[in-house]
This record gives sequence, structure tokens and C-alpha cells, in this order.
Amino acid sequence: MRRTPPNEGGRWSARGAVILGVIWLVGAVTSGCSHLTSEVGRSLPLKPEDLSVGQSHNRDVLRELGPPSRISATAGGFAMLYEYNGVEENQLGFNIDAPVLSWFKIVGAKSWLTHQAWLLTFDANGVLQGWGEERWQTVLGRGGGVQILITVASLVDSSQVRRPAPQHEWGKFCLGPLPKVLNSGSSLDLGTLGFEQVLAPTAVGQRALEMTPPPRKFPKKK
Repeated sequence: MRRTPPNEGGRWSARGAVILGVIWLVGAVTSGCSHLTSEVGRSLPLKPEDLSVGQSHNRDVLRELGPPSRISATAGGFAMLYEYNGVEENQLGFNIDAPVLSWFKIVGAKSWLTHQAWLLTFDANGVLQGWGEERWQTVLGRGGGVQILITVASLVDSSQVRRPAPQHEWGKFCLGPLPKVLNSGSSLDLGTLGFEQVLAPTAVGQRALEMTPPPRKFPKKK
């Protein structure tokens, strides 16, 4: 008959307690996940073969892609900027099966940003003179919080991506804050001096003259 070492029974008792604890935790805590997506602009295809520099006209581009995100006059014609920003957010939540706590969930989130851009320049006759493309993907941010069980809301700040196109506000530009109005002669929003992409900083470079505050970050818990 095999004898059990003095400490082996205690080791198995501790292991059994851990297993029972894990089983209880799985039974008391339920988890779930959410997948949120949003798109700003139309996804841009690869460069069509029927668009060629020196031959294609701006009407060919408009027929292919529709109206641009931004347009600006240039020294020898004009330029059009197409942008697409896709935000994808994954959330993982935990719910504790206990009185009162069962109505809430603890959620953690992480989001990714997919960015695509086309820049096309045309001469005064509308003939395509140049074409450039940009494509990349990066982590947009992370967040967390406590939500009511039936609530699904974004936890990562994406306000920088959702800034409205400036051409929608041309009519009320002169009614804006004084620093912005005084800088209107060199503004990037009026469609006469070029343009910038949505994710461009708002507190450096030419924007510094307008004293535009940077985008508000997702508030941190104290």
C-alpha cells in the first residue's frame, strides 16, 4: 500500500480550493463583447486604370468618386482632397451576478483607425496634373468605464475624426471668434489657400494664429 507524504494531502487541498474558486468566479461573473464601427466618407478604391495624369478630366474623377471631402484653389488651377476614416471599436464587458451590481457592467475598449486619402491637382481647364495616395491603420485609443447593462456606447474619443467639413461653415465664417476672423486672409478653411487633413493638429503651425483649442480628450476618472 502506497503511503501519502505528509504535505501531499495539503497540496491537493489547496489546489482543489483554487479550482472551486475559479468555478465560482466563472459562475458569478458573466462577460460579453461589443463591436462598434463608424465611417466618415466613402472608402477609396485603388487608383482606377482609366484615370491618367495629363489626360483625365475632373468630371472623370467626380463620376468615379463623387464630390470630394475638400476643394481648394491653387496657383494654376485647383485641387481636390478625398478622405475616408473608418473607426472600429471592440469592447469587452464583465457583469457580476450580485444584487444591484447585476444591473451594471465594467467595460474596457480599444479602437482602431483606418485612414485613406487621395489628393488630386488640376489645371485651370480641369485636366488632372497630379495624383497622390495615403493609406494606413493605427490604434486610435483605449478607454474604459461602467455602463448600465443594456447600454452600448463608445468609450474612445473619436471627435477629431468627426470634425465637420469647413465648407459647410463658409457662410458664417465672419461670425466666428475674433482671432479666427482676423486670420481669415490666410485660413485653410476658405478653399483658396490649400487644405489640411482631418487629423492635422489644431494648435501648431498656421492654426496657432487662430488660437483653436486642441480636441478634447476622453475624460479621465479621478
